[in-house]
Amino acid sequence: MIAVRVIGWGTALAMTGAIIYGVSSGGFGDDASAIWALPWGRVSLIDLYAGLVIFGAWIAVRETNRARIALWWLALAVLGNFAAGVYLVTAAMLAADMRELLMGKAH
Repeated sequence: MIAVRVIGWGTALAMTGAIIYGVSSGGFGDDASAIWALPWGRVSLIDLYAGLVIFGAWIAVRETNRARIALWWLALAVLGNFAAGVYLVTAAMLAADMRELLMGKAH
């Protein structure tokens, strides 16, 4: 479980730095248009959102409260893997073992 927490914190911290860098260095609208114009930019964005959909599905499996699921999905859509890292750390801190981490308390 320690490794899961380290990975989650590492992801959240790396994304924090990346988001701060992006916000302070460029304009989101102009940069997003430029990225989408590149073939590998499209591939990267599709890959990102495919991963977030998969991660969101895992959240839906783990969580029993629909409002919590919706809020985490919104966080994923807006904050990307920063939210995924925070969710992973939160889930790992609350889970008693790996089965509970993967499936949640209700399963």
